[in-house]
Amino acid sequence: MMETEERDAQALDAYSRAVTTAAERVGPAVVRIDVERGGLRWPYLSPAYGGPGFDATGLGSGFLFASDGQVLTNAHVVEGARRIRVTLADGRSFDAGLVGTDADADVALLRIGADRLPVAEFGRGKLRVGQLVIAVGNPYGLNWTVTAGVVSALGRTLEGRGGRRLTNLIQTDTPINPGNSGGPLVDSSGRVVGMTTAMVALAQGLGFSIPLEALQGAIARITRGGTVRTGSVALGVGGMRVQLDPALRRSLQLSQPSAMELLEVHRDSPAERAGLRRLDLIVAADGEPVTEPRDLQRIVRRHVPGDRLVVNFLRDGRLRRVTAVL
Repeated sequence: MMETEERDAQALDAYSRAVTTAAERVGPAVVRIDVERGGLRWPYLSPAYGGPGFDATGLGSGFLFASDGQVLTNAHVVEGARRIRVTLADGRSFDAGLVGTDADADVALLRIGADRLPVAEFGRGKLRVGQLVIAVGNPYGLNWTVTAGVVSALGRTLEGRGGRRLTNLIQTDTPINPGNSGGPLVDSSGRVVGMTTAMVALAQGLGFSIPLEALQGAIARITRGGTVRTGSVALGVGGMRVQLDPALRRSLQLSQPSAMELLEVHRDSPAERAGLRRLDLIVAADGEPVTEPRDLQRIVRRHVPGDRLVVNFLRDGRLRRVTAVL
């Protein structure tokens, strides 16, 4: 009997440690988003938060994914906004600019005027049904709330706003309430595997999140940094800036702090024909450092169709090089 109780206690401790570690890792990158729309406040807010006659404020969550102030949230959180206010975990607040939205994916990209910020790290492995996941957000205005559960199913489809259909969603039993929308869904290591987007009214244990791959595709479409083309010259990739691991930088003798992670490699493009893949990290092209999509755009613009572009990139921790014919 005592042995059984001890095993149960050890298992609970392991579960608690996993949730605590994950929450501490992603927590500093989670933000609260307040949106002024005009009219009435969202109906789930209590009179203490405002009522008829007050400026309307929608409440949501989001997370920093780049240290220069780039924030991801749901498109429906900022829909119709006349002002967006982002509050960081350290208490600082900023007015945010809307970079763009992908309504079909329910993803919006914001930017605030700050840098050197903590970021949520993206995961890399595939999700499995039964896997532990943790959500962090601001349900009902209760800031930085942590909930945990498991992946209940993958590949779910829901009817979204305006007749749009959300596909390939992650279903979890992690409690999701109004205000959680846009917050990160992370694995036991605290790495982002999705973004909370929907719940089923009056249901319990039914929450849905956008998978990481869909988030990365939306980032590429919104920024358009990567469909790197000018006139008829194109490489055919989409991506975002990411910070390089300091230890990896030292071992490879790279001086630059960041690189361009490929989130899209277009089919039959020069990039695909050269052997580039999703999640490769481009660090240089034509012998010049590439720290973000704009660097690659600038380099590609100097070329004409038929030119060769030498691309240096990281894959599996190794520095590689390919030559693409534009």
